Amino acid sequence: MKDVSRYLIKNKNMRWSASMCILAVILTIFILNACFGLIVHYFEPDQPILWHRFSPYFVLVILSIMLGSVVHEFYVFREGGHWLAKQIKARRLNALESTPEEMTVLRLTEQLAQNFSIEPPGIYVLSDEVGVNAFTAGFSPQDTVIILTWGALQNLDELELYGLLSHEFSQILSGETAENTRLKVLYSGLTTFSRWGSHIAKCGFDSPGSKRGNKFETILVAAGGLIWLVGSLGVMISRFIKYLTLGGRTFRNDQETKLLIRNDANIQTLLRIYVHHAGSQIHSEYSESIAHMCFANSLSPQSWLNIHPSIQDRLYKLNPHLLQDLRLENLKLGPHPKFSMSQMMDEMDQETYHPWTSPQPLPLLRLSPISFAIKDAIKPLKRQIRQNMSRPELLQRALQTSTGAREVMVAILMIRQYREFIPQDAEVSRAIIDALLHLDGRVHIQIFHDACQTIGKMPATVGRQFLTKLARIIQEDGEIGLLDALLLERVKYRLGLMPLHTPTSLEDVKPQVVRLIDALLHVQQINTLNQFDVRHQILQRVLNTDELPLYEEISDEPIDLAEILNDIAGLLLRDRLMILAVAELCLWQDRIITQDELDVLELLYWRLGFETDEIVDQMQKKSSIVIV
Repeated sequence: MKDVSRYLIKNKNMRWSASMCILAVILTIFILNACFGLIVHYFEPDQPILWHRFSPYFVLVILSIMLGSVVHEFYVFREGGHWLAKQIKARRLNALESTPEEMTVLRLTEQLAQNFSIEPPGIYVLSDEVGVNAFTAGFSPQDTVIILTWGALQNLDELELYGLLSHEFSQILSGETAENTRLKVLYSGLTTFSRWGSHIAKCGFDSPGSKRGNKFETILVAAGGLIWLVGSLGVMISRFIKYLTLGGRTFRNDQETKLLIRNDANIQTLLRIYVHHAGSQIHSEYSESIAHMCFANSLSPQSWLNIHPSIQDRLYKLNPHLLQDLRLENLKLGPHPKFSMSQMMDEMDQETYHPWTSPQPLPLLRLSPISFAIKDAIKPLKRQIRQNMSRPELLQRALQTSTGAREVMVAILMIRQYREFIPQDAEVSRAIIDALLHLDGRVHIQIFHDACQTIGKMPATVGRQFLTKLARIIQEDGEIGLLDALLLERVKYRLGLMPLHTPTSLEDVKPQVVRLIDALLHVQQINTLNQFDVRHQILQRVLNTDELPLYEEISDEPIDLAEILNDIAGLLLRDRLMILAVAELCLWQDRIITQDELDVLELLYWRLGFETDEIVDQMQKKSSIVIV
């Protein structure tokens, strides 16, 4: 019964859309005939403007061109979405000839198709489009395709790609994909003249690499511009009708996608588009005809009557508390006046997210590394060796319970801070501290990781209190180091208290990047003079010439490494890779990596969203070669 009702609703919607399209065609022909009538009236004043002696022929020609365009579109769309992909020159992805980013898209598509028990759609990419966008086309499961822009592949991480693809699958499941494809065909008659004009005008320009100019280029450009100007009327009328009939779908689709996947991945995708420098705009000549099919606005944000609402409005509609929760004041995402106050009051009753914050006062950056004796820190141990090294029975028993594991973690952080001196009033077993002090110092971090696996789940309040306790230990002397902050991030992850994923742009977080480089630099076993040289080398690769003088001196302001790490984790994939690559090149290119440095590198890769096993093995091999 549900399928029947859904089928009737779809047919009703399609009939309504087709009726509005016919109305748009009639309105366009009427206005064009009236404009032509003004010209006829100028030469023959006795002829009326609205219906003159040339009107039947003019209307017949215009109507024939429009109908011919629609029939042609129906014919070429016999292959469904695959033809549209060929029409806009999209490249199909396949597993044998794909980059890692493309493989991620293919894997997520297979996963979503299995989850929803449908046939996987074909995946195409628009290689010349830097904006972040996607759309779906097709009439049946066999010819349905998802077309993504190159910007979506290169700038979205796995979570954001999942949100984008989930939105497209939601349209496939609801039947909206087939409806959008039919609308693209129906409205093609209104955009024919504009498309012809653009094509003719392009023929008047020299093709790239062409040495011979076209002697008719001026005529072609002028004729193409005139035809495009005439066709722009149909474009504006079709855009106006789409705005009236389809303008409210975007909010509904966002909500349906959120309910379908039961998470906020689509919110992360919208946030990424908001901070992306190119937004979601598609510069193809077909961007007008596919605007209603896209995830976000494919036209310029300054265009009139955009079908999709702004990214700010969509974010506010999905989560009104996002502004406060994610501290997006710098992104200028203010509340929108068109949402009523009663709606805001109703939404205030919903449960909000309260992230854990670092205890005040904030510490300074530790400028001298905490490390064990140089004989222990020269060569890092492999993970298997650290895991299999014998441990006192006391520690083994403690790691079997969540209470004992928490006490071991507290003891390790105390030892890292105080070294030879442990306060007599410390709230931790002296026996555990003595057992740890008798072990090789390079094993402590591995024991900390093992304890993290044992602490289990806690109530949110208890978890926050435990994090605060650990944070006060690592900044007891008013300073904090990067390794200790990363260990605290690991505990947050185990307790489910990691802050929300916040996409950011590199331009907005360059001060945080510089402070992370300072924190990373002072983990190294490098003398002070060499540290300044290495720091300058790294900053030259990260900052431009105008920005370098602003960061010549190391800041002595209090620092919140947790917030800095979260900001940098929201950068584009390539920006995060660039920062890590520069750090590796300048810090460990020709010198031995110590155990603390390797632990920092592994945790930093993990915190920024990358796999760590391969880089750890690579650095250990390089260190062994340097020692030999």
